[in-house]
Amino acid sequence: MKKFALLTCSALFGAALLSGSATADPGIQDPSPPNISTITGAWQVEFTVRFDAADCTTSPPVPFGPNPFPSLNTFHAGGTFSETGSRSPPSRRSPGHGVWQRTGARSYEARYTFQGFDPNGFLATNMDIRSAITLTGDGDSFTGIARLNYSDISGNTQPFCATLIGDRFKL
Repeated sequence: MKKFALLTCSALFGAALLSGSATADPGIQDPSPPNISTITGAWQVEFTVRFDAADCTTSPPVPFGPNPFPSLNTFHAGGTFSETGSRSPPSRRSPGHGVWQRTGARSYEARYTFQGFDPNGFLATNMDIRSAITLTGDGDSFTGIARLNYSDISGNTQPFCATLIGDRFKL
């Protein structure tokens, strides 16, 4: 019986310790620096669509649609990727979904896709985007080049490229 009482008291004491740590003051900030050695996180990106060329950085921007335009990119831990661009209204395109991986100390590649819809809401296009990204030394920004493959539902395709400038979204 004494053994049971001792185990019960130990369990209650352990639970009290755990609940105390779980209710720590939420106003206290984590003193450790953010993990800037990885691209994981949310980013505000300036995306400039350009005519397809071997050197995308010197290729002229396309003259149609908003350009450059902001895009929100999230590189999730584990290698998945989410994107929402503002070049088209949300009713005309899906969010982007894809994957990413590290290719070097500060270099990454990502691939994602999104669908475009006609004014009636029917599927009309698909965009496949592959990016090569370089994170700056401080981890708070990146630059990159993307290769875009636009295709319509009839199978017609058109390549484009794009330049990317990203800034980490922070508190």
